[in-house]
Amino acid sequence: MKNLLFVLALLIGINLGAQEDDGYVMYQTILLKPLHEHGQELRAGLKAHNDKFHQEGAQAVNVWQINSGPNSGSLLWVKGPLTWTDMDNPIEAGGHMDDWRANVVPHAEMGSMEFWRVLDGMSFMPDGFAPKMIQVRYFDIKQQKGNNARHLASTHIKLYTEKNMDMGLQIMSNQAPSGDGREWAMIWFHDSWASLDKDRNYWDTYEEMFGIDRREYFEGWNESADYSGMELMVLVPALSVGGSDE
Repeated sequence: MKNLLFVLALLIGINLGAQEDDGYVMYQTILLKPLHEHGQELRAGLKAHNDKFHQEGAQAVNVWQINSGPNSGSLLWVKGPLTWTDMDNPIEAGGHMDDWRANVVPHAEMGSMEFWRVLDGMSFMPDGFAPKMIQVRYFDIKQQKGNNARHLASTHIKLYTEKNMDMGLQIMSNQAPSGDGREWAMIWFHDSWASLDKDRNYWDTYEEMFGIDRREYFEGWNESADYSGMELMVLVPALSVGGSDE
């Protein structure tokens, strides 16, 4: 494992001990589970609330529908990008919380609220890319293996960037993990479901770039992180910033 990391460090030129800078990107998420037969009411309430209060800056919101796993059918309300300082400046004018309680709370069970921060340098998005669905894999990072996991994850960002991939990738850390195995999230951004069918010969390209095959990579990754599950989500444009009225 140490030899693998040393070789990759030489190839991608990063400092394993590097810390994140102050210019970070973070999002607040709230899981909303529609009450029985309240799906349409919840969407209507969210649209009214988001259109009024969450259209710009740190208050901007996008909404994703979860289409796999135990939370299928739920909505993920995503606000940001924002900082901790932005959290000191909540919306107070116009009866923001009264509106939330009137339009959203009666139609949903609120699940977990989380704060997800993009790891420093761990983001690639093609120019002009407009993601319509995302594939999220969650991981629990093993004790004293954070630097190893960062290092291995960074190889994907390097490949995506240098090959100018036709899809996006971000790696995020949960800023207040609850011990449920969702410490990190690796998020692939797609412009369609069909993107999942596309053969990109990814691991051949990976081995060509780094001299490490898929088996060697996962041996190292599995020493650093435990897989905790995956979710597929689709953007709900009508409830999101710049969305349609459909």
